[in-house]
Order: sequence, then structure tokens, then C-alpha cells
Amino acid sequence: MRWLAWLARLAATGLILVGAALLGPGLFLDTPQPPLTASDAIVVISGDEQMARFQEGVNLYEHGYGHYLVFSGAAYDNGTSNADVMHDLAVQEGIPASAILEEPQGEDTWGNAVYTRQVLEEHGLESAILVTSPYHARRAKLTFDAAYAGSGIHLMVHSAPDSQWRKLSWWQQAETRRLTFTELQKLAYIFATGQYH
Repeated sequence: MRWLAWLARLAATGLILVGAALLGPGLFLDTPQPPLTASDAIVVISGDEQMARFQEGVNLYEHGYGHYLVFSGAAYDNGTSNADVMHDLAVQEGIPASAILEEPQGEDTWGNAVYTRQVLEEHGLESAILVTSPYHARRAKLTFDAAYAGSGIHLMVHSAPDSQWRKLSWWQQAETRRLTFTELQKLAYIFATGQYH
């Protein structure tokens, strides 16, 4: 009988470990996000699921969460920057051009952070909501906090809804597994080296 109790404990431990392995990465990547408060700006960065990020940024602006929309992102090729593309889409959706600021140089998360800090400081903006994808939220927060250090800018991170990635079922599709493992690798690099790009 003692061996049955031992076997039951072993099985329970195995289930807990499997559950932690499956649920842990998703819960870790999509950081806890307290309720949003109004800020000076809503920063939307380009990347995977750019349209979802864009739409969420516009939605937040329309609901009064920011005075400005800041679009950040260089071109993927030699064409129009992602910041310009989002600017034009926002104007088409009725956002006043005077409420839109652009940062067309950032080629990665670190670049987005460094260059948006410059934009916010140039316009005297002291708080921002950063809109990104849920799997990118933790790395984006770490990176922006490092780039904004000493600026006095208060930053909140907000995850836009993603068409595929779910923190409790990220392992079910090849693409969402790829996104998750890529983020974990990049975070491991940051933790190991202290470098963000």
C-alpha cells in the first residue's frame, strides 16, 4: 500500500511539473497589467500583429486614455516606415493629425524604446501606455524601463489582443510556439548579458 501512495505522489508531482512547463511560459511572458489610467501618450510599436497593436492603440485613444498617439517603427525594407503606415491609417480612421507623433527609426524593441523616449521628451510628455503583443509584454517592459531610466516618464504596458497567441494555450500551434521560444531566448540573453539589443 505504501508504494501506491508513493506512486500517487509521483504522478501528482509529474502533473504539476507538466502543468508548470506548459502554463509557466505564457503566464511569465504576458506580464500582470493593472488597470490603465489616462496618460499623456499611447505608444504603439511595430512588429508581429502590428494591426492588432495599432487598432488597440486607436481604441485606447478614442476612449480617452492618451492625448497623443506615438507610432514607432522603421520600414522592413526600403519603403515606407511602419510609423508612417500607422499614421496614415489613424488619419483615415479620423484621428486628428495633430494628435499623432511618429518615430520612424526603431528597428527593434531597443530602438523603439530609445527613439520614443526622445519623442516624448521633445514634447514634454511625462507618461505613456506602451501597446504591444502579449507574448512581447515582459521583454518590452524590461527594455523600455532600461531605455527610459532617469527620464521620469511613467510607463504602463498594455497587451493588444492577439489573433493566435494565448498565454494558457501557446503550445498548441507551431507559430505560437515559435513566438514563445523566441521571446524566452531573447529574455535569457537580456538576463545573461544585461544588454537589450
